Amino acid sequence: MRVVTGRSPHRVHLLWPLLLVLAQPLSAAKIYQYTNSAGETVFTDEPVEGATVHEVEDAPVIPMTPVDMPEPRTDESATTDRAEPSGDVPSYAPAGSGETPDAEDGREAAAREAADEPTGYQHLAIVEPTDGEVASRLQGSITVALVMQPNLRGGDRIRILVDGEARVRDSTGRRHLINGLTPGEHVLVAQIHRDGEVVKESAPVRFQLMLPSQ
Repeated sequence: MRVVTGRSPHRVHLLWPLLLVLAQPLSAAKIYQYTNSAGETVFTDEPVEGATVHEVEDAPVIPMTPVDMPEPRTDESATTDRAEPSGDVPSYAPAGSGETPDAEDGREAAAREAADEPTGYQHLAIVEPTDGEVASRLQGSITVALVMQPNLRGGDRIRILVDGEARVRDSTGRRHLINGLTPGEHVLVAQIHRDGEVVKESAPVRFQLMLPSQ
């Protein structure tokens, strides 16, 4: 083995640790230093006449102490060590549904309500006039007032019948004026129509129309 450096003594100084490491595996190591014809400093383990000899100590022997390694884990032991979930596990809606459990419960309640009341209306009643005698206004007119729950939905219309005859058609209001009634007993009924079909009807109101002079 031979290492060649430049003329700089500083480079020779820096290479000494490297040379020592390279020489450590050699027993009774000797390093020969000389300058070749090109003026370069050469280090070699081959004897050279007239070279400077450097003695290098043998590398120290480091004793190796055996270390006990743990046995590899088996699949069974790894499975046993896994932590089991504890406590109640919250329920979730299916992925991609966009619904929470509360929203799903609300939807089911709405479905049950719709099954109980297919039309969507829970209440429809005539609050004016009431059963009994009713004083007529000018030209035999009366005011009919309604209450409903919920409010009238889009597309649905009010119809009011007097003695089975429609006197108000396709209305969306809750108060109506009906005129031209004759004195005597009449039956008043209110209806909610949807696409020509009756979806909700009030209880009948039976009243006795009285003329102002009576």
